[in-house]
Amino acid sequence: METQALGFVLETSPRRQARFDHREETLQRPSNAQALSLMETWESLKSRGGMIVGRHFPSRKFAGLLPNILLLEKLERVRDFRVRLAGFGMLCFYGFDPSGRRLGEFYQGEKHEARWSSLNAVLRGRPHIKLSRLSQSGETVLQREIVALPVLASDALTPLVLVASFWSRRWLN
Repeated sequence: METQALGFVLETSPRRQARFDHREETLQRPSNAQALSLMETWESLKSRGGMIVGRHFPSRKFAGLLPNILLLEKLERVRDFRVRLAGFGMLCFYGFDPSGRRLGEFYQGEKHEARWSSLNAVLRGRPHIKLSRLSQSGETVLQREIVALPVLASDALTPLVLVASFWSRRWLN
């Protein structure tokens, strides 16, 4: 029996498809206009204590991003991050709701280590921008720019990582 969420068949989500070749490359700067706007807003808030979830994000300006975000917190006793919040677009991409789960539950070995290192660097103030492509037989079937930014929880003390996906070629199932 297929599991569905608002008409999406979760078993056929891109993250569950072994037939796709996944490639990522680091970018110096995003090309998506909304990604650039998010980065500019984040930059402008750095001198005022940083971007605070609930105060600066989400806002009307970025409401359209909510389905495509992950909000992650670093775990202290283990080398991992937990997904505190995941938008519906991320549920469709992963094929399950990643909210409340650790990255180690869906990435192992070198892939987990690379993501942990990248997110840890983001927490130290270095935004991370990458281009992610899923291809099949040499044809790109899914492409997105991913922007990871250090933000603060609503208490303005707890550091988090905001990860937003900007799709230029979207998968549909």
